[in-house]
Parts: sequence; C-alpha cells; structure tokens
Amino acid sequence: MRAEVLSIGNEVLSGRTLDTNFQFLARLLEEAGARVVGHQAVPDEEGAIAEALRLAFARADLVLTTGGLGPTPDDLTVEAVSAALDLATMFDAPTLAAVEARWARLMRGPMPDRNRRQALVPAGATVWPNPVGSAPGVLIAHGGKHVALFPGVPEEMRALAVQFLAPWVRAASGRTVEYALVRTVGIAESVLEERLAGLSAALGGAWVAYLPGQGGVDVRVTLPEDVAPEERARLAARARDYVCERAGDHVFATEDRTLEEVVGALLTAQSAHVAVAESCTGGLLGGRITATPGSSVYFEGGVECYSNASKVALCGVRPETLEAHGAVSEETARELAEGIRARFGVGYGVGVTGIAGPDGGTPEKPVGTVHVAATGPQGTYHRAMRLFGNRAQVRERSVTAALELLRRLLKGLPPTTPGAMFTPPAAPPAPRP
Repeated sequence: MRAEVLSIGNEVLSGRTLDTNFQFLARLLEEAGARVVGHQAVPDEEGAIAEALRLAFARADLVLTTGGLGPTPDDLTVEAVSAALDLATMFDAPTLAAVEARWARLMRGPMPDRNRRQALVPAGATVWPNPVGSAPGVLIAHGGKHVALFPGVPEEMRALAVQFLAPWVRAASGRTVEYALVRTVGIAESVLEERLAGLSAALGGAWVAYLPGQGGVDVRVTLPEDVAPEERARLAARARDYVCERAGDHVFATEDRTLEEVVGALLTAQSAHVAVAESCTGGLLGGRITATPGSSVYFEGGVECYSNASKVALCGVRPETLEAHGAVSEETARELAEGIRARFGVGYGVGVTGIAGPDGGTPEKPVGTVHVAATGPQGTYHRAMRLFGNRAQVRERSVTAALELLRRLLKGLPPTTPGAMFTPPAAPPAPRP
C-alpha cells in the first residue's frame, strides 16, 4: 500500500506551525505496513486542496489529510474533498450529538451554530469518533482508493490514527512489519553509522535506518517478512547485539523506552530520589522526568533558578563562584547539582545552566554554551557542551544531556566516552546494558 499525506493549513505554509503531524503519520504508516511516497503542504483553498488530492491519487492508494476540520470559515477540507470526489455532504447525527455534548460539558452555554460544521462529513464515508476532541476522522472509499481526513490538532490526530487508522492499514495491507530497535544517546549520528557500517550485510541486507531526535539516535532495523517468526527473532537479537557491541555505553535501551524512563528505572532500582536545579531549561528537565507515570516514586522536586539571586538563595550556589566564573560555568553547574541535592535531602541532584539564545552570548561563551552536572554518592559528574540550533532545540538537547549524565552516574559509567563525536573506538566497546 502506497500512502501520501496532505498537511492542510496556511499556518503550516507560513512556518508559524511546525508540521509534526507528518512525522508521526509517516512512522505510524510505515510500521503498519504502508509505504509513504509523498507529502504536500497545502493552503486553505478549495482549489489547492482539490489539485493536491489529484496529484496524490496519481501515485498513492491511500491519501491522508490533516487540518481544516474546525468550525471557522477557513476550514474547508470536508467541502473541498467532497467536491473533488463529486460527493454530497451531510451532518453525521452521532458526531453532532457528541459535539454538542462536549460543548455543553466544557463551555456550559449555548453552542454557536458554526460549530455544527465539525459534524459535516462526505456522504457514504466511514466516521471515526474523536476520543479527545470534536471533529471526527473520516475514511472515504473512491475508485478503489481511499482518503482519510484528520483534524490538525496533534493530540486529536494521533489518538484517531492510533485507534482507527493503524488497525485499518494493517488489515488492508496484509503485511506484518517488525523492527529491531536500539536507542543511543551522546554519540554523533555519523560516528554511529560508521561504527555500524557492516550491520546490514551481517543481517543479509536488512534495511537499517538512523533516526535522530532530542539529542539521541535510534537505530531501527526492518526485519524480513518472508521468514519464519523464529528466524525473525534470531535476526532481531543479532541486530541488537551488533549495535550494542559497537555503540557500547551509548546504548540506553533495546526497546521502545525513553531516556527518562530508563533513568527512572535505575533510580527505582536503587530506591533513590532525585532533585533538579534548572536555569536555561526553565522546568523542562522536571517536565521530562515527570512525564513518566509513577515518577513520584523517585522525583522529589526542582527549582527554576534563572536569576543569580535565586541560584544563591534556593540552590546554595556561592556568590563568589558566580563572581569568579559566571552563571554559565562548570563551577556553577556543580554547585547547582550539589546544592539542590542537599536542599531536598535526596541521593541525587542535577544542575543545568547555559545560554539558550537567541541573544546573551559572548565571544567566550557563545549561544549554545551549556554546562550540566549530576551528583550522587559516587561523586559529581560534569559535562560542558556547545549546542547548535534554535532556543527550543538548545533547551531540549540540554535536558537530554542532563538525563544522560545522570544515567551514566547511576550506572557507574564514565561521564563521557572519548571518540563519541569524532573517531571510532580503538578498543572493543563495553558490553550491552
């Protein structure tokens, strides 16, 4: 099955909205057994939507749209797709009842008539009820092909795609796609690829993908479909062993687990607690940690200490340290970690300080300069970094670096591994975790 995604919305084309929907759908479709062959960004114009649909039908069996299902006049997807396919539109009674009930529950007042538009669907379509929002998902059969319409709100689109689209694609494609996944952090993608140069050949030509994100790189191996399940399992184990042997202590998981979940499991295993002191990340580190269910078992709390005064008063940083070395320094990061650990009375503390930009940098400390520290019974680890990207990227990568430093401290690994950014290791790497 070939699929194409149409991202509909002026806000996507203007750059005001980052199109994360396509990334999510592309991965979900591939895992469900469909091959993505195209992606278009389309304005909120009926003619443009019709033309994009025509182009997509020329190369895909399944076309998915995101956006344009809201209640305002510029939400034209249902009308545009219906007109292009010569279909009438109608109000779906169950959807309309759900929209009205949701409005009454959340707004406690009369619903504007324009909100009825969210229950408008092409005649004859299959309607997928929205579990977290108003506008439903819609599946249309047309000339042996299909069109699926989804809201542009990421949370709503994802809920609908997971609950309805993925099972439908698996059934329609008749394929069983399985992967071996290994997750790494703290190693450059190009270095990792160099170390794993023989992986595909060792697995009989299996497809190997490198998927960077949030400061880490996932290695995903597509396992062959035309072999027995036992052979697929053997190849998956071989793939994981191969990556773990060559990526060494940069591997933090051999399944779909996040870095913060791994850190949480290590803390739980040690019956330990952690507290964090955040300057440039402003609460993102605590947010990543507490995004994991059950994190109250090991996360004690944190402080957002942007100003020098708060670093001193709340985290125990010495004024003379700030005077001598500045807020963005190894010394300050260490004192943040050690001070927050003492203040909360926990086993581990983490400190983050840096210059996220876009301004505030100097020739000595340019934008992207970040220091992270983690401390515990074993001692204090520190890492200095020069991160690239915009403000949001610098902050997210700082969080990942802090979590990775804490992971290393908890596992008794060195703070960094020589050659992680530039050259392959000369000696055999560490065994798999």
